[in-house]
Amino acid sequence: MRRRRIMARPIACTLVAGAIAGGVVIPGIAWGQANTLLLPSETANTLYDRGHNISVAERPRPEYDPLGIRLGSFVATTQLSTSWAYSSNVFNDNTNRRADSLLILQPYVGIYSDWKAHQAQLVATGDLRRYANTTIRNQNAWSLAPSGRLDISDALKVRVEGQVERGYESPFSGDVIANLTVPSRFLHSSLATRAVYGVGRSRISTALERNAYSFDDLVFADGTVRQQNYRDRVGYKGSLTYEYGFSPSVSLYARAEADRLRYSFLSFGQPNRDSNGYRLLGGANFDLAGVARGTIGIGYGVRNFDASYLYQNLRGFSAEARGDWFPSELTTVSFQLQRVLSDTELTNVGAMWTNRAHVSVDHELLYNLILTGMVEAERRDYPQRQLATNVYQGEIGARYQARRGLGFQAAIGYGSSRPARGLANSFDELRARVSVILRR
Repeated sequence: MRRRRIMARPIACTLVAGAIAGGVVIPGIAWGQANTLLLPSETANTLYDRGHNISVAERPRPEYDPLGIRLGSFVATTQLSTSWAYSSNVFNDNTNRRADSLLILQPYVGIYSDWKAHQAQLVATGDLRRYANTTIRNQNAWSLAPSGRLDISDALKVRVEGQVERGYESPFSGDVIANLTVPSRFLHSSLATRAVYGVGRSRISTALERNAYSFDDLVFADGTVRQQNYRDRVGYKGSLTYEYGFSPSVSLYARAEADRLRYSFLSFGQPNRDSNGYRLLGGANFDLAGVARGTIGIGYGVRNFDASYLYQNLRGFSAEARGDWFPSELTTVSFQLQRVLSDTELTNVGAMWTNRAHVSVDHELLYNLILTGMVEAERRDYPQRQLATNVYQGEIGARYQARRGLGFQAAIGYGSSRPARGLANSFDELRARVSVILRR
């Protein structure tokens, strides 16, 4: 089928595209809190893209991709996103509902190597939010992420990644169990090394990671201080994956994971929630030209606590899946499914089951105009207390690239959190955003 190309004026790629310097993608605009403690997506470590399909967001548009700034053997790219946003419930509490508007500035600088072999890069981002009236919600988030890849041979590649970030928790995150008038801020540092060895139809991947979180005290408008150091933690994780390709389009894989989670302080005078986790996962990876691509895995997860007399050990069925369906060259439907054991800060509760489903759609209405949509549902089960929280989100929007260095974005969304009685108050939020994006 011949691909449709509609061009009203000189046009560019979508705001989330911009593949330069070896396929690096410049990020688009994020909504919600400045950062969220997201669940790790282990399926990303398997071979997902075999080059048989290109999504709407990934599709290169060379005449409108940012050119960047040449710095010897490196290329630097810059972006500044300025947004006006609105929230109908800035305190995330239906009993204390207050609407407000805010200004969001999101600078981005990326420096990438342009070498034939190996790779080095440094990405720095910021997320500054200023509310018109509820200034107690103002945020100053930032992130610095260096990484590099060493191509030891055609078969063996090693990658090292680091990150330091000052972030803020989203009210839709599983780590937040109370309605707060002030945002919860944390410092996160991570270091990871990954190695991939592939020969013939086999591929072996290993990963070692360290993640540390340190939470700031909450200071309320009346001067009250609530300490959060009981949430400070360090986690270590290792994984080993074996993948065998039955054809250029389909492979099977098996993964073993182990992690250790350690807390720095006692939790409300109780023993720490220090624990060990294990998971075995097996599944398939596929990339069928013109049809779909994805990774699907099912397995078994375990979380054992040092103080098992207080915190209930959990185990059970675990699953992760992500993929893209291509009904046409102009439309991409993406999905993510997840059932994993996660940590929680509930008193006398060590872990929860997180069940999540996410579906998004990108449609190329014009060559420079992308329509987007997203729906997400999440259920968090706390077996030890027989409680649950349900979270729902949805958003529709559009991305328009006027020319190489100028783009626009608009979106309207809705979010709802329904915790069990006694966990927190339910809340609903209607949000909107209009952005102008300058890049080079």
